[in-house]
Amino acid sequence: MLKKRIFLVVVLSIFAFISVLYFYQKKSIKDEQNSTYQLQAHEIEKIREGDIILRHGYGIISDMIVKVGKEPYPISHCGVVCKDEKHNWIVIHTVSNTLTAIDGMQSDPLAVFVKNSKENSIIVVRYKNTNDSCTKLFTQQAFYYLNKKVPFDDRFNSNDSSELYCTEFIRQLYLDVYHTDIYSQYSTDMLRFSPFLNEKLFDIIVLDEKKKD
Repeated sequence: MLKKRIFLVVVLSIFAFISVLYFYQKKSIKDEQNSTYQLQAHEIEKIREGDIILRHGYGIISDMIVKVGKEPYPISHCGVVCKDEKHNWIVIHTVSNTLTAIDGMQSDPLAVFVKNSKENSIIVVRYKNTNDSCTKLFTQQAFYYLNKKVPFDDRFNSNDSSELYCTEFIRQLYLDVYHTDIYSQYSTDMLRFSPFLNEKLFDIIVLDEKKKD
């Protein structure tokens, strides 16, 4: 009888947990669909090709990344801002096919990338040690990985560039172009966004005014 009660409690607990996750995710999807978040014109004017864009996305996984990361600002994802062949702003980034229809490298219009971000969560940073020629190479390299359709690194193996997760992709670009490992101080945790918030390496270009207080 005791075993049956324990079994029932376990089953009910699992059911309750799954139900909470389901409704949590359902609400996140609805919030994302109803989002009207966009950058202001004066913010977009500050952006240059090669800038790194950071955001807090919707969904359970994004919220877990933010909670575990404990960064100064809530961040769950990153990408590179570039211009396409029609000179429209896009963001090149990599996402697992568990979250999107495309696995790995992909590009979104900047407006779509922002819309899919939680309100006022966008941060744009720029590498300090750059110049026009390096920036051009940097964006070209981002397009190289995009066109190569590199898959998402579900194993999170930072020693293999044949598959890339979001921060690994950005790190690889700096290794390729600047021959600099921006994660050299964070070698034990390359899933963090700390390097992009390091004022010795990056300048913050766009940051919601509320976050500055």
